[in-house]
Amino acid sequence: MANWNRRDALWLLGAAALPALAEDPWVAKKPAEWNEKELQRILSDSPWAKPVTVTIGSAAPPAGGGGGGRGRGGRGGGGGVSMPSADNSSGMGGGAMDSGTGGRGGVTNDGPIAAPSIIYTVRWMSALPMRTALVYSKMGAEAATSLQAKAFLEKEDQFYVLSVSGPPHKGEPAPARPRQLTPKLEAEIKEVTTLSWKAHDKVQPLVVQISQTSTLGFTYSFPRTHAIELEDKEVEFATKLGQTVIKRKFKLKDMVYDGKLAL
Repeated sequence: MANWNRRDALWLLGAAALPALAEDPWVAKKPAEWNEKELQRILSDSPWAKPVTVTIGSAAPPAGGGGGGRGRGGRGGGGGVSMPSADNSSGMGGGAMDSGTGGRGGVTNDGPIAAPSIIYTVRWMSALPMRTALVYSKMGAEAATSLQAKAFLEKEDQFYVLSVSGPPHKGEPAPARPRQLTPKLEAEIKEVTTLSWKAHDKVQPLVVQISQTSTLGFTYSFPRTHAIELEDKEVEFATKLGQTVIKRKFKLKDMVYDGKLAL
């Protein structure tokens, strides 16, 4: 597993959420026994990875109700769908990137179409089950005997690290993105990003990073100086991408792995 690090893991951030299984694999099985579907479930729809659906714009009007002649799948007025881009260093990514869902703002004879939405995924990247699933997804069975994988999993993270990723950029290559955030943009992102939990002030990230993949992705590293305890019951992550507010609560009782709170 040459040059393995957290940046290497970001290629997995566009995985789609899967339906719940009869048994939770992180409880019922050892990591070496997790199959591909179970790995993707841990990475996409588990106590450490939660989808957030964000509605974009508003519903299209019914035919004859001000649709402006937009046909099915047309792109008129507010019908197009855009996603904030990380490229723009002013206004928190004020540019737009086609999410691949454009065209759903059209009309039908049956009435208005619901406003389109984008599904982001918030992941607790520093949690051991998440890191374990990432390693096994990348290395397969080799992870069970790899000394490098062992060292990576046993290394204690100094931060609570969370990530936000959007859907894959469809239909065309992803736009060029800076390898590093500008100081101005990083400061803006830190200002609107928080972790909060019972009886504690909101904590802001010390470090923000941007992904270099086909998905819109950021990672946020929060200091562990304020320990999150099981009795805090839940913790909430919040951030903004442009004008889009992303919030997700995590239930701490569900985030116990191998007898310990895994964050």
